[in-house]
Amino acid sequence: MGRTSAGLLGTLTLDRWHLGGRALLIGDAAHAMVPFHGQGMNCAFEDCVALAEQLDAHEDLQTAFAAFQAARRDDAAAIQQMALENYLEMRDRVDDPDFLLQRALEQQWQARWPTRFVPHYTMVTFLRTRYSIALARSEIQRQILVEATRGHSDLSRIDWAALEAVVHARLQPLEGAH
Repeated sequence: MGRTSAGLLGTLTLDRWHLGGRALLIGDAAHAMVPFHGQGMNCAFEDCVALAEQLDAHEDLQTAFAAFQAARRDDAAAIQQMALENYLEMRDRVDDPDFLLQRALEQQWQARWPTRFVPHYTMVTFLRTRYSIALARSEIQRQILVEATRGHSDLSRIDWAALEAVVHARLQPLEGAH
């Protein structure tokens, strides 16, 4: 068999997704991302819905296109970042003891507080949470996980009452979670 070279994957960020009212880029043409979250097509479908909303709301294409870009930019940037982070996590962390302990605690949290602590993957893949909200909320959850597991090698010494207070103070119930 012949030798094949590895393909290149990348993230595309553009300053502008439209050329006045004459042309508009959506989906991967506007914000291509690495495939490590499996959200490229979903993100493009969300672009279509957002574009339809802006076309209904504005009479001229230039205004609609600019409003579409403004409405979608933060979410596109968020899923691009999360896709890259997911790759790095799969590459570097899946056998890290601290990471594994955090995942074990994450499962316990989801069972105890299912509307407040929602795993990152669940928010992105199974709920209609905006990508930018999922990114921000995941960062808060990650901080709590790191703080809660610091200095521990297992879950036996976790102070659940203190942890519940932190979770309730820092994480509001998430719409659609159950």
